[in-house]
Amino acid sequence: MGSMRTFWLYSLARLGIIVAVGLVLFPFLGLNMLMAVSAIVIGALLSYLFLGNMRARVAADIEARVAKRAAEPKKRSADEAAEDRIVDERIGEDDHVSEDGDQNK
Repeated sequence: MGSMRTFWLYSLARLGIIVAVGLVLFPFLGLNMLMAVSAIVIGALLSYLFLGNMRARVAADIEARVAKRAAEPKKRSADEAAEDRIVDERIGEDDHVSEDGDQNK
């Protein structure tokens, strides 16, 4: 399965559990903030208990994507290169002024 597909299935499963808990709580608590918060908390606990394997797969997929992105060299744009040159020139000017004995603020 693709990593994004696994992520979306996991997210939909969690949302489905929260909605299902909300539907069970609705007759007892009505439609109010207490019911919504209760559904979210109970749904989160149930998804932690029942969706452990899916959560582990999603975490592994995210970790692999982050590692792949970190391994790839960062592409620098022309703007970034120009900014780096300007900063380097200004640092060089600051070093030159401090060598002359002037104090930097």
